[in-house]
Amino acid sequence: MRALALVIGALAVVTGAQAATQVHYVMGAFLRVTVDDDVPARALDACFSDARALDRTFSRYDAGSELTRLNAAGGGPAGPSMRSGLASALELERTTDGAFDVSVGALTRLWRRPSRPDADEIATARATVGAVALTPDGVRLGRGTELDFDGFAKGLAVDACVAHLRAAGARRALVSFGESSIYALGAPRDAMAWTFDVRGPDPETVVARLRLRDQAASVSAVYGGEGKRSRNAVGHIVDPRSGRPLAQDVVGVVVAPSAASAEALSKAVLVWGLGGLARVERLGGVRAARLTRSGVACGREMQRARALVAFDHPRSLDVVQAALR
Repeated sequence: MRALALVIGALAVVTGAQAATQVHYVMGAFLRVTVDDDVPARALDACFSDARALDRTFSRYDAGSELTRLNAAGGGPAGPSMRSGLASALELERTTDGAFDVSVGALTRLWRRPSRPDADEIATARATVGAVALTPDGVRLGRGTELDFDGFAKGLAVDACVAHLRAAGARRALVSFGESSIYALGAPRDAMAWTFDVRGPDPETVVARLRLRDQAASVSAVYGGEGKRSRNAVGHIVDPRSGRPLAQDVVGVVVAPSAASAEALSKAVLVWGLGGLARVERLGGVRAARLTRSGVACGREMQRARALVAFDHPRSLDVVQAALR
């Protein structure tokens, strides 16, 4: 059987050749659904329809999105998807003691501009973090507080897609969204798990192999710290506590029951540092790892399950892809 190599963010994925795949561009990334079962076309249609609807809710690029309206108005009425997504995010904010927080929008916007912010600007934006609450009919934001669901909304879309596939009777499927959100439903035919080669801090190399079955995974990467390509390049993940982007080139891998929770917890692993592995795994049902230029560090649960196995030496991504063709 000829294998097919798919590049999904920080992962090179190996699937069976007979599996059917659809790919749509939405939320600024590619949503790829591979099904190794006979399922009605309406199940796949529902996956992409839901993702587009969630984009209209959570996009920070769309001037007409619900997120943009709430940020501009300091809150207001909110639809079911926004309320449900924010409720999940607030629970994960409490779970991670603020290491993950969707109310960092003022900070992330500050660090996206071409010029570096000064200390006063950072302090002002930092003071807005956390001032968000659900009300009986909507959302209330503090003065200057902005929501940013980047990444997390993709996890919500993956979980919604998996629910559609399960309802349609799928037992073998892979849902992957851009660089971070993945769910492996069952395993491919004649395999024990879906298998991924994971890139390290150097995005041109793969350093470990991840096996996933009936679980979600998030791979969050910070590129632009130690190995920044330009003078003004910074990592895109901001620590809500300090108000500053993470500086170390590092990849966080979290395996969890849902894609949304894996998204949040992979950010927490990056923010908390090496001690975050045990901290995240104490939540139960979670496995975690950190990949740095010094090597691969796995939490005890990740080691016990042998879900992520480091290679002896980094391998060129081009060589890996060529071998899978």
